[in-house]
Amino acid sequence: MPSTPAYPVVDPSPRFGIVLGQRLPWPELLARTRETETLGFDSLYLVDHFYGLFDVNEPTHEAYTMLGALAPFTQSLRLGVMVAGNTYRHPAILLKQAISVDHVSGGRVVFGVGAGWTEREHEAYGIPFPPPKERVDRFEEALEMWDLLQRQERSTYDGVHYQLLDAPFQPKSLQQPRMPVLIGATKPRMMRLAVKHADMWNAVATPDEGRALNTRMDALCEEQGRDPRSLARVVSPSINLLASVDAFAEGVAAYHDAGFSDITLPWPRTEAEVPVLRAVAREVMPAFRRQPSRVDRDGVELAPLRELTEADVEIVRDILARLGDMPARRMLDLMVDNPDERFDGATLRDRLGLAVHADVARAVAAAGDAFATCGLARPWSEAQRGYLLPADKAAILRGARNRE
Repeated sequence: MPSTPAYPVVDPSPRFGIVLGQRLPWPELLARTRETETLGFDSLYLVDHFYGLFDVNEPTHEAYTMLGALAPFTQSLRLGVMVAGNTYRHPAILLKQAISVDHVSGGRVVFGVGAGWTEREHEAYGIPFPPPKERVDRFEEALEMWDLLQRQERSTYDGVHYQLLDAPFQPKSLQQPRMPVLIGATKPRMMRLAVKHADMWNAVATPDEGRALNTRMDALCEEQGRDPRSLARVVSPSINLLASVDAFAEGVAAYHDAGFSDITLPWPRTEAEVPVLRAVAREVMPAFRRQPSRVDRDGVELAPLRELTEADVEIVRDILARLGDMPARRMLDLMVDNPDERFDGATLRDRLGLAVHADVARAVAAAGDAFATCGLARPWSEAQRGYLLPADKAAILRGARNRE
């Protein structure tokens, strides 16, 4: 049997995904997929079901077939199925489907898998539905086979439920040594399988439930000798984050505080939620992403960035000196001299004598990195309408400048 791989520490930076499903006509699925990427989401998932969620007569496409059709119309989205049930297909066939889409997408598939659970769906289509223990037994064997088939030229496997005999498997995933595995689990044995086999773990939970599950998962990782920080934590919220912009901001903060880096929410289920989705993508998600996770080369998480105070004058003086006459320094000087005034990108480009608008973003990033290196958060705010340095922070920077 394959041994437990060594998993690297994952980046705990916040990421956002959409679970789209595949119960709409093709033109609408394509339009929503394109908008998901345009809005800046990190991932898009379909679901592994064959009829509707609320109405079984709702037309429903096959997940990996539809994912393969959507993939060429995306450029950066991570793509997957949340999650594919092992009971619906032979494991080798499911893996072949996923790797085919991995090639179509240029290596962007997350291999989301689970043991299978919807009894009525199996009954409807005559698919065998073993009791819970056997389903998890089968899933454990499938996980071992999926790893073998992706790592070895030929694979032989002699399980109780599945067998491989000198099985070739080409092509391999474009992601080496394999596609990242995501396992959905909340029960103890399934969570242990996630510790042993998964790169990502998904749970359906409220923030409080998620916090308790994360505590259990940390303990299981320690028990099995795995660094808990090497398992990405993904939550499918069981509360509605799209009730309002404030509900999204508060909910995401609560889930992050509970230990989840990835938030995957369903595409809006009502028309009233669509403008909320668009608003949070513009206004809220960038704010969470501006709170960088700081991890050193050994994967040790550093202290969070702190707000600038008057005690940091000497630190800021050194930052300004290092920036010299770079555009980043000129940008700071302009904002220091004009506190509480918001500058849009075009104005900054012209005032700083920059060639293109993107140079403004580069200057902002350079200044932000200079503060972050010293453990300080960016003292200015950024909104759709531009950048603003509040008067109290401007006074600190001005004091530091006077000491140069």
